[in-house]
Amino acid sequence: MPDPGNRERGLRAALSNPRVSEQAKQRDREILASEYGEVVEPPSAPAPEMASPSSKKASHSSSNLKSSPSSHNKKTRSSSSGDMSSGASAASPDMEGKDRSHVIRGLKAAIANPNVSEEAKERDRQKLKSLGE
Repeated sequence: MPDPGNRERGLRAALSNPRVSEQAKQRDREILASEYGEVVEPPSAPAPEMASPSSKKASHSSSNLKSSPSSHNKKTRSSSSGDMSSGASAASPDMEGKDRSHVIRGLKAAIANPNVSEEAKERDRQKLKSLGE
C-alpha cells in the first residue's frame, strides 16, 4: 500500500514548483487544508528566482551553438582535398572524400591495437608508408 505521506509531500512540492499553474496550486492548497489540515497561504509575490524560469537558461541562445558536425565535415573535406599529395591519392583511390589525417590516425590506431592480426598491421604499415607517414 502506498505511503500516505508521499501524497502530502507531492502536494507541497507542487506548491513550490514554478512550472505548476496557479490553478493547480490552488487545488493542491484546498486538498492540503481539507485532508491534512494544513493551511498554506499563497505567496504575495513570486520569489525573484521563480519569476522567470527562462532567466536561468539565458546562456543557451542559438548564437552560442557550434556549427553542426555535417557542415563541418563538408568544409573539412573540400579544404583538405587540395592538401593530399598526388602520390597519396594514386596509392589510395579508396581515400577519396576522406580526411587524410583521420585515415592516418585510424591506421596508426590499428597498428597499436593488440587485437589486430599481424597481417593486417603489415598492410596498414604499407598504407602509411604510401601516404608518407
